[in-house]
Amino acid sequence: MKQTLNNHPEKKPHREIAALMESERPHLLRYACYRLGNADDAEDAVQDIFLQLHTKKQDAGGHPLANLRSYLYRSLSNFCTDRLRRRQTRQFVPIEQATHVSEEKAENFEQEFQLISTLLAGISEEQAEVIRLRIHGNNSFSDIAAILDIPVTTAKSRFQYGIEKIRKGDISYEQSRCSTCSHGRSHESKRQSKKRFLIHAV
Repeated sequence: MKQTLNNHPEKKPHREIAALMESERPHLLRYACYRLGNADDAEDAVQDIFLQLHTKKQDAGGHPLANLRSYLYRSLSNFCTDRLRRRQTRQFVPIEQATHVSEEKAENFEQEFQLISTLLAGISEEQAEVIRLRIHGNNSFSDIAAILDIPVTTAKSRFQYGIEKIRKGDISYEQSRCSTCSHGRSHESKRQSKKRFLIHAV
């Protein structure tokens, strides 16, 4: 019996990937943007990961990929970490070039990015990554546990301890002062950015 195109088994993974791309793209871009510091690099990172996903059918152990979403975020996380290791200087590209980011957000992104990077630099990388995946990636703790291959309780505790350390002021807020703050709304703007960041953590 002749198989129709829609029922062809090789087409199913591609349809799943396309659906995954559509649903997760905004969160992936936001996550990558706050990891890499600009929209262009974030777009490149997400595109590269989706291309990898189209060609990769098995995990490192030779087994079929069981959870495409977890693999996607884990791959993007590793991609961003590798890119940051190789980058010696950070060049900010106007984020307003990205259609998914509003003009107001574009105006304040560089300052907010530097603030959040400073806040997260004061806690362990394990805690920081859980916070990024939760806030910027919009992942549940179950999702994060699958992405990082850790127990759900560990994901929750890393998030809680990291946010609590930031909230209690163990990280000096004044140390987050940067060159962009001399252009106006410095302290108050940064205070509001930190407040928004912690509100998202609730």
